[in-house]
Amino acid sequence: MCVLTARAFSLLYDLKLTIRGEMEYAYQGEILTPSQCGRMDQGCAYGSRPILMTYDGEHLDVEEMTVPPGTSLHYVLVDLEGEKSTTLILQGLQAGYPDPKTDIDKG
Repeated sequence: MCVLTARAFSLLYDLKLTIRGEMEYAYQGEILTPSQCGRMDQGCAYGSRPILMTYDGEHLDVEEMTVPPGTSLHYVLVDLEGEKSTTLILQGLQAGYPDPKTDIDKG
């Protein structure tokens, strides 16, 4: 949602943001919320194009990849044993909309 918002503002106000600019503004917007989204979440700004993201804890590099037709892509899924549950976060957000019931929902 934050990437879409950054892109919409860029188009609406002719800000001429690059994809990386949209990603940065989206990330800055997300870290102001309790969602604690990481840098990888902004990769969706590239759509369905494959990208290589390299993050060293401070700097993020993004490189568009060229995948020749017929090439197989292999995926590695990693469980970092984190405490965050995206499902519970989304359920909590959904419970507060469109009619907030608690003070937390209203906040």
